[in-house]
Amino acid sequence: MNTDRDAIKMKQIRILILQYINRLNPGGVLVRTIHNSLVGLYENYSYSLLERDLWYLRKKGLIEYIDKKIGGEDVFELKVVGLTASGKEIADRTQTDPALEI
Repeated sequence: MNTDRDAIKMKQIRILILQYINRLNPGGVLVRTIHNSLVGLYENYSYSLLERDLWYLRKKGLIEYIDKKIGGEDVFELKVVGLTASGKEIADRTQTDPALEI
């Protein structure tokens, strides 16, 4: 039962990340800003969990690290993450992704 709850929570967080980036600036948001907003909802949400979730969303082609295009940043929390066209569609709910559906 716990694994089902964890999977649902993980999907909720990943959808929240996409929606948060979409609302603030689909072109790019600091990782630190995303983390600070999620800590307000999930107080135990760490940078390592955020890194895992961003890795997953990037692998799915929904986000990209914008800072790589503008010179790069080595510190994870200072990286800039933006939505891809597919990520924007998911955040706007004009498309669905079965892996993110609850």
